Amino acid sequence: MQGATEELRNRRFTNVGLLSLRAFEQMIEACAAKESLHFHEAPKTAHMNRRRWLETHHPDLLETWDELWGIYAALGYGGMDGDRAEEVATVLRSALTELSSREKIAIKGL
Repeated sequence: MQGATEELRNRRFTNVGLLSLRAFEQMIEACAAKESLHFHEAPKTAHMNRRRWLETHHPDLLETWDELWGIYAALGYGGMDGDRAEEVATVLRSALTELSSREKIAIKGL
């Protein structure tokens, strides 16, 4: 999250989308690890398994997952949309705050 915020400040908007998405995925990994699940160990299915875990444990946050992916795709390689980059950073902060609260996982700097 800190990296996404820094990239937003530096107007590198494509990076904001990418780092936001990865931060949310890492939060899901941290939550799943409490159940001894480690999706990153199988990269080919990691994305699908993270989404499935989120759907099973916090189905109301799937909309947030989709929103992060949508903004990431919209920013694309050009990354010229600062408003979308700010939006993704806001969505990320909200999602991390919610998931960390529900799963009782502290996030440094949040």
